[in-house]
Amino acid sequence: MPFTRDHSLILGAAFIGCLGVFGMHVLLPALPAIGARFAAGAAETQLLISVSLLAIGVGNLVVAPLSDRFGRRPVLLVGLALYVLGSLAGLVAPTLETLIVARVVQAFGGGASQGVIRASLTDRFGPGAASAIAYTAMAILVVPMFAPALGGLAVELYGWRAPFGLGALLGAAVVVFAWLRVQETQRPAPADAPRPRMLASYRALLASPEYVAFVLYGAFMMATVYLFIAGAPYVAIQVYGVSPSKYGLWFVLPAAASFLGFLLAGRLSVAKGSYWLMRTGAFVSLAGALGIVAAVAAGAWTPLALFLPAMLVCHANALSAPNSTSAAILVRPDIAGAGSGLLGFLQLAIAA
Repeated sequence: MPFTRDHSLILGAAFIGCLGVFGMHVLLPALPAIGARFAAGAAETQLLISVSLLAIGVGNLVVAPLSDRFGRRPVLLVGLALYVLGSLAGLVAPTLETLIVARVVQAFGGGASQGVIRASLTDRFGPGAASAIAYTAMAILVVPMFAPALGGLAVELYGWRAPFGLGALLGAAVVVFAWLRVQETQRPAPADAPRPRMLASYRALLASPEYVAFVLYGAFMMATVYLFIAGAPYVAIQVYGVSPSKYGLWFVLPAAASFLGFLLAGRLSVAKGSYWLMRTGAFVSLAGALGIVAAVAAGAWTPLALFLPAMLVCHANALSAPNSTSAAILVRPDIAGAGSGLLGFLQLAIAA
């Protein structure tokens, strides 16, 4: 079936958004083998994950604003090319240090391209971008469900470098798709118009109370989910006595709640508006957080006391995040690349 320009942009945004998540989760099963190969401890091999998170944020911050000056499409393709180059470098890295550098380049390119494509969605859809962002987030949410299993199988068959090979293949496929189907969305500025500058754009955005409010809203909502993701394994396994395998099954509940939240955001953002969904998300998230506190205070020491309220927290973030994101970027649509990049960096940093 033929895709319209809008279909291609949304599908391209989904593919590009999946790159960074895929690169991280497909690598997780290879960490023990990488440690054994380079005689490194867990703390050293974990740098492949922790440093790459910082690289994703920096990629948003540094590269995405360049798309305001040079156009979305060329900067997007450069970011995707960096992802592929980093993946290929990981295939041949002779030391753990060079492997970490390769992983940083891969993550930097993924973060950069994600920041640019987010700006492209707001260019194209304006206030309706929240629906497009929600649908792309649904696709991204699916990746952690299969990427670790795929990475584990690849490591067993081909060794610890295999996840980087998978990243290179996926990245190359996305480059081809973006080259053929993702068009320029930024309206060309007049030849005599001043070109946006990165630092000036950031100063203008940080001076806007409205932009800062949307960014902080999204960061705090994201932080509630990160708190749960980081703390739930300890509470469930060490406190409640849940086995690791059963923990994975329990985690399906908040993941499903997030999926439903993104689906509803995609369908309701235009009909209800960003502010309605953000207010609803804030109250639902607060209800979930208070539910966990109430369950603990009442002595309900069961996994349900943790995972059922957490479903509300995760659902609320998914319901509201696409709307706060698009609203923040649309505060200054003339520098949407800078708005998207700064938002991505600040929300990752604050939530972390």
